[in-house]
Amino acid sequence: MKQGKTKLVSIPTRNVVLVRAITNIILGLVLLLFPGITLIVLAYAFAINAMIACLFMVLEPTVDKKNKHAGITIALGLALVALGLLVMIRPLAGVLIISYIIAIWALLNGLVDILVGFNLTDSKNNIGWLFIIIGVISVIFSIFLAFNPIEGSLAVVWAIGLYSLLMGIAFAYQAARIKRAEQPKKKVKK
Repeated sequence: MKQGKTKLVSIPTRNVVLVRAITNIILGLVLLLFPGITLIVLAYAFAINAMIACLFMVLEPTVDKKNKHAGITIALGLALVALGLLVMIRPLAGVLIISYIIAIWALLNGLVDILVGFNLTDSKNNIGWLFIIIGVISVIFSIFLAFNPIEGSLAVVWAIGLYSLLMGIAFAYQAARIKRAEQPKKKVKK
């Protein structure tokens, strides 16, 4: 019995690429034209997620009777529900919280990249400098974001918007190329 080859990746159809182009362009334009509203929506999404997840934290000790830290779990859950309510009332507080979380994440990743870079300086392919540069950029970004959380958040939204817009344009170009490739060639009359 002969076994056929399985394709893991198929060539996308023109319509799929076109839908990706349109959605990326629309998302990019929304993010670029309405960054403030985007941040507020993100803050509300953060608040709703925090409240739902933390309500489960409050209710968790009623299900798990073996939880030795039920009091701490309930207290932390109530504190985070209160945080979610605060963000619902004052969405800019949510933007600040999200900005500080991103700043801490960028700082930690930057420091790790710098350490990895110094450990790779003796390697054969000498790519340590790349990790060091990426790490320094991450640390600088985290400091900027920590001291300018609103402006930094807007910069992140604009960067994502620009990226999405450029991806949409690239997909639109690709969809046009797929259309041309799918058209049958006309026979030349002699």
